[in-house]
Amino acid sequence: MISVIKRSLAAQIATILTTSLLAGAAAFALIFPQPAAITAGLSTLLLILLALWFLLRHLIIQPILELQKLARKIGSDEDRTSIKLSNRRDEIGSLSRTLLATEKEVKRQQQELTSLAGKMDKERRHDPLTTLHNRRHLYMEGPKQFSMAQRLGYEISVMMIDLDHFKHINDTYGHPAGDKVLIEVAKTLLKHSRSYDLLIRFGGEEFTLLMLNCNQGQSLQIAQRIREDIESMKIYYEDTGHIPVTCSIGVSSGKNLEMGQMIQAADEAVYKAKSAGRNCVHHAG
Repeated sequence: MISVIKRSLAAQIATILTTSLLAGAAAFALIFPQPAAITAGLSTLLLILLALWFLLRHLIIQPILELQKLARKIGSDEDRTSIKLSNRRDEIGSLSRTLLATEKEVKRQQQELTSLAGKMDKERRHDPLTTLHNRRHLYMEGPKQFSMAQRLGYEISVMMIDLDHFKHINDTYGHPAGDKVLIEVAKTLLKHSRSYDLLIRFGGEEFTLLMLNCNQGQSLQIAQRIREDIESMKIYYEDTGHIPVTCSIGVSSGKNLEMGQMIQAADEAVYKAKSAGRNCVHHAG
């Protein structure tokens, strides 16, 4: 009981009023020996204390309970239109306005944090040089695409595109020129990537294209067009002159296969394409 009184403002006020009533009864018994006078006095005191109780409940207890509700709702999406205390000109109103201002600031900070988290996630998923998605994005989104393909029963093709002799380009024309090559290759690859495919800068001079609902024949046609477009690119950097670029492409296609398994198969196909003389396409199948 004591712990409840300590926690509850209403219980504390009720206890004070009840104690006042008992003290008043004792005082009336000492002052007025007549029972009728004691009864009248106690009735009057009781009416006064009840009026005081309802007044305190209306002015203090209920508003504080409303403020408590408002404080609990800060940062949430719960409706708070029923809490209208800010119009009061006393301390309760001041506290209500402070809580509402705090809630507004919390919402602003939440929006900033959400925006910052989205920006950081975007930066973590993108290659800063080519602006393509990076390997992190592939391993976060790729499994979802494979799961969907397995449910719907269609094929997926994975293409690994590796630029030929890229170290020679960096050594001959300089790293800024090499960066220019990567940027232009990325632009060319985007032309062959549909909106629902995943185009990735896998690392260094290697790119990955995950093509949904694409079988072996279709993937080979796309790979040949990519190879031809990269070979025909006219890339210049400052006064270096034309920088020749070719690529070797490995492709794997299939149904009900794991992403890692298909990437490995496409990567092995790249090495076979390089062994075959580079600037060509090899399918893992």
